[in-house]
Parts: sequence; C-alpha cells; structure tokens
Amino acid sequence: MRDKYDVVVIGAGGAGLATSYHLKRLGVEHVVLERGRAGETWLANRWDSFTLVNPNWAVRLPGFHYSATDPDGYLPRDEVVEYLRRYALSFDAPLREGIDVRHLERTVDGGYCMATTDGDICARIVVVATGAFGVPAKPAFSDRMSPRITQVHSNEYRSAAQLPPGAVLVVGSGQSGAQIAEDLMDAGRKVYLSVSRAGRRPRRYRGRDSSWWNNEMGAFDRTADDVASIHNARFSSSSHTSGTKGGHNIYLRAMSRDGAVLLGRLEDADGERLRIAHDLHENLNAADEHAAKWRQGVDRWVQEHGLDFPAEPDPDPPGLDAYPEGEPLRSLDMAAAEIGTVIWATGFRYDFGWIRLPVAGPDGFPVQSRGVTAFRGLYFVGLQWMYSAKSAQFIGVGEDAEYVARHIADRI
Repeated sequence: MRDKYDVVVIGAGGAGLATSYHLKRLGVEHVVLERGRAGETWLANRWDSFTLVNPNWAVRLPGFHYSATDPDGYLPRDEVVEYLRRYALSFDAPLREGIDVRHLERTVDGGYCMATTDGDICARIVVVATGAFGVPAKPAFSDRMSPRITQVHSNEYRSAAQLPPGAVLVVGSGQSGAQIAEDLMDAGRKVYLSVSRAGRRPRRYRGRDSSWWNNEMGAFDRTADDVASIHNARFSSSSHTSGTKGGHNIYLRAMSRDGAVLLGRLEDADGERLRIAHDLHENLNAADEHAAKWRQGVDRWVQEHGLDFPAEPDPDPPGLDAYPEGEPLRSLDMAAAEIGTVIWATGFRYDFGWIRLPVAGPDGFPVQSRGVTAFRGLYFVGLQWMYSAKSAQFIGVGEDAEYVARHIADRI
C-alpha cells in the first residue's frame, strides 16, 4: 500500500518548515517528512557550545521572527532547535516525524515515489529541503593515517569530553574549525590547527555587528549573478567569527600566542607522519587582509552615504603580528606530539545519489533556478547560495521558500 499526496516536503529544518508555512498560506495540501523530530539535525550535527553567527534579529523565518528580549545576542544550538519546534507548532505544520527517505524516483505518470522507513510514499510534487550541507568531506590521505588516531568530522564533534586523551589536531580554519579549536582550548586541550585560506570577519565594527553591516550594505541580497564564481561562493569556507561569549572576534594569531600550534595546509599523511605545506604565513596574512578589506568596505559605505558612525582605530589587538613565533613546521610526528584525535573541519560535498534522476551537476550541486529543476514537480530549498547569499540562512530562506511555494501553487 502506498501513501499518496499532492505535495511532499522532505526535511523539517528551517527551509522545509518555511516552505510548509507558505504552502499552507496558499491553501496547498501537503505533508512534511522528517527523519527525526523537527529541527533535530541541529542537535545531530553541531557541537554543544555552538551558537548562531548571525545575531538573533536575523532569525526571521516567515511569520515567526525572533521576538524575545536579546535581539543582539546569538542563539545557542538548543534554543535554535526549540525555535524551530515552536515555529512548526505556530502554524500547525503537517509533520510526519520519524520517517527517513531512502531514495526517490520518478513514476511513469510523471510523479514521484519515495521508499521510506515507513513504506512507499508517492506525490505529484516533491520539495527537497534536506539541509544546506551534504555529506562530510575528508582528504583521501585521511585513510593513510595511523589507526591509533581517532578521526572525527566537525559535524560529529560535540565537546572535548568525547575525545580520547591527548592533543587534538583540527584541520581547517573556516567558521567551524576556528570555533572548535577555541572550544578545545577553553577545555584545556593542546591544539594543533592546520590553517586554510579562510577569511576572518570582525565581530563588530564602528558600533555595529558585522552581520548588521552585511545586511545594510546588501551583502545578503547578492545573487548567483552577482559573483565571479558561483562554485567558489557555494563551496568556499565561511569567514571565521563567533557568537559565543556574547559574540567575539577570533584571532588565529592569538591562539598561537596562547599555546596552539599553527600549521600550514596538510598535504599528505603516512602513518604517524604528516607533510605540511609551506603556506602558513600566507594563509594567516590572507585572513587578516580579508578583515581589513571588509572594514574598508564599511568605511566607504559610511562615507558615500553620509552616515553617522564614528571611525574607530584599528580594532585588532596590538602585537599579534609576532605570532606564530619561529619557523613553521613542514612535517609533524603525531605520536611525538601526543596527538590522539584529528578533527576534519574540511567541509562537505553534496550527494544526491538517493534521487534516482540526473539532477546534480558535476560538482554535486543540483541544477536548478531558484529551486526549480528541469524535472517537472521536483524542487529544492535551503541550499548554500541556491539563489542568493542568504538562501541557507534564517534571514533569507523564507524568500526562496515563498518563490517555490508560489510556483507549486500555480501548477496545482
């Protein structure tokens, strides 16, 4: 026996729930399938001390904007989950929880059928809202590391307490890697950090949060047509900053000053031995230059628009240029360094192989136009840079969700 619906939305995170909200407003009958409970992937894929990087005022799912007493704070992980669950209740989202979609294929009548853990479910229209990130990506040489080493991807990390004793090597200094390195240092762990070319974003500048400036200057509104390389926009590391401790800057050089060992990019592994690229200073300079360029952009905006936001001196702490001290390592013996764990903060790759249609391009990203694919009745919502810089963020996912919902309503 197959369950049949007009419209199925797969995923009850922000994107799926925002789509459901708009479908319901438009009078479109539908159901939302979720493998766990609404918002549960935030518990499954983020560490214990995780907070949003955008402030609370940017938490703006349609019909349910943040309205509590700390708009300039940053929601911690568990409160994000609670927000999503309250959102689903606020409009009585038609949820079916505890259902995992194993694969999806097209039927002879042009509809779609999904094999799930609760039997087959068919629909005329399917919206895939399974999250902004795909499956964890690790370099091929990770398989050549000593079996003594515990390897954990950033989406599996919860806290220092879960890891075996010893130092920890974090690979990647984007948003996740830099924050996890800080979390480990706060827990008293010895940290080695392999630094990438990810930028650094100031937390605040000229009296405002950097997310406020990005919103004010239109950075969130940039679309795929506004960037030189949409591939780079979708797959490059996010600039590091933090919402923990009330929101603060992350300085990799300060980590070095405080005892972390900064390394260049990892090139290869052979048992306990790591080969390291000679690019540490280049990568650190790139992070600093990114922050300086961002501040210059704000300065120009203030001047061009005649705004009253007083200039401030260089906000970076003095003396950090002296770190790291000494010549960067070109190789490392993990046993000698007493490293027991490697955390791969090396991003994700998309894998839509469970959709038995040629829907993805060469890089794994679905071929679509603002969520609409070439396959009639198949849509996507909530992917990184699917249409704009905010397509996967609480501040903007609702706009794409409304576009897709209206497209569906017109067809229904």
